[in-house]
Amino acid sequence: MPLHLEITKRSVIVVKGSNFIWETEISTDVCDDLLKYYDECTYLKKREYTGIKHSEDLHLHLMLAQTEECLDKYLRELARVLDEYMEIYRMAGEMQCNFASLFNIQRYPPGGGYKGWHFERGNHRENRDRHLVWMTYLTNNAEGGTEFQYQDVYIPSVKGKTVIWPADWTHTHRGRVCDTEKTIITGWVDLE
Repeated sequence: MPLHLEITKRSVIVVKGSNFIWETEISTDVCDDLLKYYDECTYLKKREYTGIKHSEDLHLHLMLAQTEECLDKYLRELARVLDEYMEIYRMAGEMQCNFASLFNIQRYPPGGGYKGWHFERGNHRENRDRHLVWMTYLTNNAEGGTEFQYQDVYIPSVKGKTVIWPADWTHTHRGRVCDTEKTIITGWVDLE
């Protein structure tokens, strides 16, 4: 079903036929700065994952935005994008929420990816308060994007494309595995 936006008399955006997956853009210059940070960061150790998820992740904390200009710029653009999401899906913003303090830059090698169907919210302390997921593709990789199981949606990896969606099982997803490298930055909006 196609997405239709309508402006009401109160200037509230109403979404009909939505799958609650919001796509927009962030500056590719910001993406380039994040890639450089990922490649050149020496004070944090990257963690390699193999198995259902095959990636090399740089785990980050919001506090780093105080000293790393590229993270500060990105998070400011991300806040703008989140505001857009909350304007369109007003009820998502009715609960008190904020960026989770931890987030990641993840690089998937050729043949890598988050290969299994999964969702972002669970029973564990670290993920039970997740409300929304955000992700920005830092590289172009048309065949290595993200597919959503129940929405029958595929989003190709396009540098700067930023996607926000609900963290629950309704938005079960996985990364599509391909022959080229892909890098993303991703994290969550948690309920307070």
